[in-house]
Amino acid sequence: MRRRTSLTAALSIGTAFALASCGIPTGKAPEVIDDAPTDFDSSSGAAPETFAPTTDAEETVENFLKAVSGDPASRDDRLNIFTANGDAQYSEPGDGIRLIAGLEAAVRDTGDLETATVNVTGSVVGTYLQDGLVRMNPTPAEYDETFTLQREGFQDSWLMTSLPLQAALDYDYFREVYVQAPMYFQAGQAQLLVPDLRWIYRELEVETRRRLLLDWLILGPSDFASQSASTAIPPGTTTKTSTEDGVVQIELLLGTTVEDDDARDAIAAQVAWSLGLDGEFVLSADGATLAEGTLTDWRRWNAIPEALPETAYFIADDTVWEYAGDQQVTQTSPDHSWVGFSADGLQQVAVGPGDRIAAITTGPDGEVLQTGTSAAVMRAVTGLSGNLTDPQWLDDDTVIVVDGGVPTAVMPEPAGTQALAAAGDQVTAMALAADGRRLAYVQDGLAWVAPLGLDTDGNISVGEPRQLGLGIENATDVAWSSENSLWVVGDRNDDQLFRVAIDNSRIEPQKGTGAFPQISQIAANPADPVESNSDRGEPVIIVANSTLYRLFTDGPDEVRNGDEPVAGTAPFTVLQ
Repeated sequence: MRRRTSLTAALSIGTAFALASCGIPTGKAPEVIDDAPTDFDSSSGAAPETFAPTTDAEETVENFLKAVSGDPASRDDRLNIFTANGDAQYSEPGDGIRLIAGLEAAVRDTGDLETATVNVTGSVVGTYLQDGLVRMNPTPAEYDETFTLQREGFQDSWLMTSLPLQAALDYDYFREVYVQAPMYFQAGQAQLLVPDLRWIYRELEVETRRRLLLDWLILGPSDFASQSASTAIPPGTTTKTSTEDGVVQIELLLGTTVEDDDARDAIAAQVAWSLGLDGEFVLSADGATLAEGTLTDWRRWNAIPEALPETAYFIADDTVWEYAGDQQVTQTSPDHSWVGFSADGLQQVAVGPGDRIAAITTGPDGEVLQTGTSAAVMRAVTGLSGNLTDPQWLDDDTVIVVDGGVPTAVMPEPAGTQALAAAGDQVTAMALAADGRRLAYVQDGLAWVAPLGLDTDGNISVGEPRQLGLGIENATDVAWSSENSLWVVGDRNDDQLFRVAIDNSRIEPQKGTGAFPQISQIAANPADPVESNSDRGEPVIIVANSTLYRLFTDGPDEVRNGDEPVAGTAPFTVLQ
């Protein structure tokens, strides 16, 4: 008898949407369709699931392909429960755990009630590594394993007599029980942290979780993150943790003295953010107190401000308008000087530190980039091609803009401009992360993300880019959803908007936009990184048919001004 069933459990993962909408000038109204995804990082709060052999051969194999999840230190103990002799050898932890999608099992009839053979097929979509990193495969590999099982009697559980060469985990189950746990590293000498996305089993004991996170932090940044950040923790450091009277005690055994206040501050910031400490802690080094406080004391080290207002801006009639929800659409604001900014042929606007404006306007010779603090003092930037798009503020004085398809840094004189051609030379859209050390962009219909390095002289280097959103084609725009994920506008199957983790381990279609008119632009506030279960901020604004929409749980809803939909373009947000 042959039985074939699917081992995968459909996982509904995505984003919780809230709030209301409003508007001005008119446009078409696409149909609202279906619900948006709920957040993919939510923890159930339940006790850890345990897996063991059963009297069903297929279920036993299914359980085996989930039992690898959990504390890596006891991984082999959990797996050996399934073996006949209980002391099988598995792949080394450094080899990682294969993530298997689309699992299907075929139970073969052996003609013997005490033996069974189960063939499992699927796709190896990536590898979960021992430092919490996920490395996704650009092209999935075939998975085909045969498990031989035996039992002593009809009522006994099945045990395995043949095992896979490398530990494997059901990818759908991985997405269900592993949550984000980014490491944070210092950007040069700045008081700024750059996140390095990792994933951790969500039901670990508190002390086990801290031990793992500290181990990962001590190992330093991944290859991708190391191109824009480095660790302030000296090499060779070891750690231990404890809790006394509710205060977390973290001991670093440095083997070297850290006397510089800035270095101590950087180490404390890395530890506080990487461990996600939500209460008081004391950080010591070789017995001497290095720092103490709460995460709030190092909040400024993260570039995403807390409590961002749910406000966005857009352009209509050559003027910057403000959208603040609840039918609040205006071209005047007592708080934001850029609202009401107007210029002939105004195409796009970015607002930087000190309310400085970078504006692209259309003139007789093409697009012109202007910078300044108001319409009266705007200065045109010379030496650009006249084919410009997507201005972004890198710091107080530097704007990155796509110039003739090449991301280009426009710096104060005498530096002038610096072409960042390593990021691409046919770029059509881009979005700079809040920390200014990751650049997402669209080139040749594909989305990419590249690390940026910035030296003490202000020179910018572009690291090796990574394709973003595997399988998504005809991309037109990107926006940061959080510090570790992005919105990508493009096509895959019948969907056209996706939320994508920066390592591609999560690619979630936005429901309600599949049969929607073509989306051309998107802007979003990034999520507050302190909200660990949030992977998207508010608001998220899209443009379709030259009309503005805000994304909600039940799909896009028109931004309206009274009874009229708002016609607008070039939406943007401001991180202040």
